[in-house]
Amino acid sequence: MGILKIAKSMGIRHNVTIRVLDAVTHKVVTEHIGHNQATNTLLTGIAHYLKGDGILNQGVYMLGNYIPRYISLGTMGLHSQECDSQGLPIGIGPTNGSEPERFKIYMEQTPGYGADGYDLNKNNSRKYTGLGSVYNGSNIDCELISKSFPRAEISYREVIPETKSELPETIDVVYSAMISTGALKQFRDKNKNYLFITEAGLWSRPEWTNSKSNGLLAGYRIIPPDENNWNMTNPENREILKREIIRVNTNQVVQVIWKIQIISKGQLDRNRGG
Repeated sequence: MGILKIAKSMGIRHNVTIRVLDAVTHKVVTEHIGHNQATNTLLTGIAHYLKGDGILNQGVYMLGNYIPRYISLGTMGLHSQECDSQGLPIGIGPTNGSEPERFKIYMEQTPGYGADGYDLNKNNSRKYTGLGSVYNGSNIDCELISKSFPRAEISYREVIPETKSELPETIDVVYSAMISTGALKQFRDKNKNYLFITEAGLWSRPEWTNSKSNGLLAGYRIIPPDENNWNMTNPENREILKREIIRVNTNQVVQVIWKIQIISKGQLDRNRGG
């Protein structure tokens, strides 16, 4: 798939890529690239325990519970799976209010641009941490996993050393998972041959729970990748958001590529003014 080459072409603001591929030709049909701020410091925090910080065997606990192993998709932010005449989603935001108001609320609930948007203090009025509850017959406001299909296991990992990383004195760790047509089929409405996806999650555990130990390491919500396009009072920006949300048709698979950039102590010191 050329994932290493793709990873090296993603900038500091482009460390999450969601692609839709044709299952027969394997060609990329559509692609979204964005940035999850929490991801870049994920493994740096774990490293503190591995080098002896903390107490007793916390390093073992961290490795057992906070290492990326799974990726999943979600539909949070949608109130329906309806589309317009162009095949673009119209169910963005809550059911009531004008389109600008609904789109603005969708943007306000964006995870990934603060800590991660999913911790208990920044849960954006969600009942559960993460991508919503497990799929239960309705693919709105939920994580797309079920009893027959857990979170997708990361099938590819590449560690890119400092000599080949994007930024000086960083190590890039690239993860990739594929969500199959068979898995996605069960999440589509019966009368629809497509599925709209708004989010992706990086997890340490395969199962869903409604507790803090759900295994979420980082969450990402699809929005326009350029901050200049985040003002939803502008109709052109609302159109961009519609086109950024991932639509998966029949016989298409989804690939999620997630990159973590681990920076050096020297770079940390310079950023702190040391």
